[in-house]
Amino acid sequence: MTYSLPIDLENELNATSEQWHSDNRTARIWQKDATIWTNRGEDKWLGWLDIIGREIEEIDKYIALRNDIEQSGFKDILLMGMGGSSLCPEVLAKTFEIKNFHILDSTVPAQVKAVEDRLDLTETLFIVASKSGSTLEPNCFKQYFFDRVAQISDKPGRQFIAITDPRSKMEQVAREDGFRHIIFGEPTVGGRFSALSPFGMTAAAVMGLDVRQLLERANMMAELCRNEAPFNNPGALLGLILGLCHKAGRDKLTILASPSVYDLGSWMEQLVAESTGKNGVAIALKANSVLVA
Repeated sequence: MTYSLPIDLENELNATSEQWHSDNRTARIWQKDATIWTNRGEDKWLGWLDIIGREIEEIDKYIALRNDIEQSGFKDILLMGMGGSSLCPEVLAKTFEIKNFHILDSTVPAQVKAVEDRLDLTETLFIVASKSGSTLEPNCFKQYFFDRVAQISDKPGRQFIAITDPRSKMEQVAREDGFRHIIFGEPTVGGRFSALSPFGMTAAAVMGLDVRQLLERANMMAELCRNEAPFNNPGALLGLILGLCHKAGRDKLTILASPSVYDLGSWMEQLVAESTGKNGVAIALKANSVLVA
């Protein structure tokens, strides 16, 4: 990881990184120490820190899911969700060119109709992704397509999978409607940080991607981000640079993504903007795709 800063910001980065190191902030983050933030319950939302290990331990569920989907002969897959529930799957589908994986994250009637027109409803697997299970949009998507499938099948639930947190309203609905699978998310992982949780990995599995490889490579980066020296920790270093630049009035971030991963820019744009857009301050973003030699 390389960077270039004006001399004043370079000096401030050096001083801030020394303070960060002396305060053991990296270790305290991994220990889920809420005092790093406001000490108002942030530790209850840090499950993303160790989600990779838990997902690797449960890799067999994704292998079994993929085998089931292959054997069932579904020709298309439609994931219905909003925000963090759909952005990672969208990036995976576009990056790996999974042509039969579709995303619905718009309630505009014309958009819903356009997606439906691309599908053979008798041979489509529908995935409803909603952490809380009470979000209006995915619930509307689910009910619309469930009713449409019920018109042509006496067991419409066999074409549906729910990804939701335990004991949510969606779990109740999925059980009542006889869903093919109910896959539980991790309640301590917020929606926009859920890429490496069941919300992202279920989508990867049904696409036929190597979920184990995705998780193991992500784990390599996670291990680098445990390094307590900020200049040897890509996550801490990037965070410090973004924070110091914002503090200095440089609150515009441009992401340049090569064409092969162009959709990653849009996802990062949402992730950073939503995460930093708090208490009247934010980092504004623009994502561009460029040819990188």
